[in-house]
Amino acid sequence: MRYFEDFRVGEQQAYGSVTVSEAEILHFARQYDAQPMHTDPASEQARFTGGLIASGWHTASLNMRMMADGFLLPAKQGLGSPGVSRLDWAAPVRPGDTLHGRFEVLGRKASASKPDRGFVNFRFTVENQHGVAVLRQENLIMFARRDPKAPVPPPEGADIPPPPRETLALPEGPNPAMGRIGAMSQGLTLRFGTIDFTPGEMIAFARDFDPQEFHLSEEAGRATHFGGLSASGWQIASNWMRAIVGFWAAEAKAGRFVPKLGPSPGFRDLLWLRPVLAGDRITYGSRFIEGRKSASKRGWGIAQHRNFGINQRGELVFAFTGIVLWEAEA
Repeated sequence: MRYFEDFRVGEQQAYGSVTVSEAEILHFARQYDAQPMHTDPASEQARFTGGLIASGWHTASLNMRMMADGFLLPAKQGLGSPGVSRLDWAAPVRPGDTLHGRFEVLGRKASASKPDRGFVNFRFTVENQHGVAVLRQENLIMFARRDPKAPVPPPEGADIPPPPRETLALPEGPNPAMGRIGAMSQGLTLRFGTIDFTPGEMIAFARDFDPQEFHLSEEAGRATHFGGLSASGWQIASNWMRAIVGFWAAEAKAGRFVPKLGPSPGFRDLLWLRPVLAGDRITYGSRFIEGRKSASKRGWGIAQHRNFGINQRGELVFAFTGIVLWEAEA
């Protein structure tokens, strides 16, 4: 059992390993990220990436499983995470790769408003069997304090700033037309679609990737600050990807322009703002921030978007700044 006080700034620890098969890559991609580079080794996208590769959301979810088995479940005092400040998909994960995880504690800060808990700031590094880093991630995890009545200790290590306030809204009426980098206006916002969070799908995802008790049981969830069976944050994110892939396919089928996409190098400032409980309906969208043409890859560029999800009550539950290779004007 490990409480907030038991994590020391500078501590480093290996927390697990997992081998990923082609069948697992295909299974995850077909449900959440059915882009050709993840589902079809003969596709143009797969040739661009040097063969079949795992979805980045799959890699992040595999890391979550290693974290759960390696230290969160044994600690028994984990209370979830408010978000991820930075995640880099540093190299592709391919069929047969064996991944190894290691963390470093960057900082910790007890909550002043909720004295029963504190935040530990981690840096996670996942390497493959060749010692090549495939994922780097920095995020906070909440842990219970050993004695909530004890004085609040001063923060240690790297600063843990509060998330900025933001307002994101879905477009009214039909979606605006998409375009290539160089033709899209800053602030263009798209609605991708709505996904229902059912107990069966939530529990299935948790069993595979995030088997913390509040993701597996309504009763256990009610006993926590989540208030019921709560979706894994990585399922919330993976369903965003599911929504955008479905939207892209529907737009193409309708004969509307759909820009070509390449792999993403990562994202920044992901926030899980409210629990997503069984029966919630999340509508996903994206707001274009900026695009920059590539100097080395003609016809391509890097696009940044603020991606988000809003529940059936109009509450923002999830947001992150995505970075992706995007078709550009010549």
